[in-house]
Amino acid sequence: MTEEATMRLRLQTVAAYRELRRSVQRSGRENVVFALIMFGLAYFSHTAGAFWLAILLYSLLAAGELLVGLIKWAAPSAEGVLLDAIVLLLFAGWNLGWEGLIAVGGGRPNPAFIFFGLYMLFGAFNRFKAYTNLRRLFAERPAPEHIAWFDELVHDILTSDPHADPLALDLPTTPHWRVKLLGSTAFFVANNGSAVWVAGPDDFTLVREKSDRGGGRRKALLRIYGEAYPEFTLDDASWSNYARWMAEFAAPHPA
Repeated sequence: MTEEATMRLRLQTVAAYRELRRSVQRSGRENVVFALIMFGLAYFSHTAGAFWLAILLYSLLAAGELLVGLIKWAAPSAEGVLLDAIVLLLFAGWNLGWEGLIAVGGGRPNPAFIFFGLYMLFGAFNRFKAYTNLRRLFAERPAPEHIAWFDELVHDILTSDPHADPLALDLPTTPHWRVKLLGSTAFFVANNGSAVWVAGPDDFTLVREKSDRGGGRRKALLRIYGEAYPEFTLDDASWSNYARWMAEFAAPHPA
C-alpha cells in the first residue's frame, strides 16, 4: 500500500469515527425522551398508590437514562453504545426481576412485562456486542484535534463554490455530494454533512455526455468505490475542475 493510500485510509477512519460520534450524539435525544417517559410512569405509579420501592426504582432508572442522554450529547464517543447497553440491562433486570418476585409470591406475572424484559435483554446483548466490534475497529481512535480539523474541512467543503474555487465540485446526485480536491485526494461530503468518502483518482469515476443541453449543463454519472449513483446534471465549472485534476493526478493507463 502506498503512502497516499495509507493516508486516505487513516482519513477515512477519522471520517467514520466522526460519523459514529454524530450518531451517538443524535441518539442522546432518544435517551432524554425515554427518561421523561419513565419519570411520567413513576409519577403515575405514585398517584396510583404503588409500592414505594417500585416508584424509587422507576425514578432511579429514569435519572440514569437522563444522565446517559446528557453524556452522549455533551461528550459523544463509542462508550455511548456501552452506556446504552448498561441502561438496557438495568431495565431488563428490573422488569424480569419484578415479575419474578410476583411469581415467587404466588401472583401471576404480566406477560407483557416479561416480553419487554426479554426484548431489552436482547437489545443490551446486541449493544454489548456492537461496542466490542467498535473497540476492535477503532483500536486507535482519532485525537480530538483531528476530529475538529475534519469538522472544519467538512464546513469548508459544504460552502465551496466550483465557479470560484477550482478545487471544488458540486455533484447533485442522490445523495447530493460536495467535493474538495486536495492534492491527489478527493473528499466527498454529503450535502447534510453526515456521510464522507475519502478517495483517490482511481477510486471514483465521473463521466459526462458530450452533447450540450444548453446553459453549460450536461447529464453525468458518478461511481465511488464501485457504487453507482443516479444520473444528474453537471455544470461546466465542476466538470472543468474535475478534468483538470484528473489530468494532473490520474495514473496513466497502459496502451
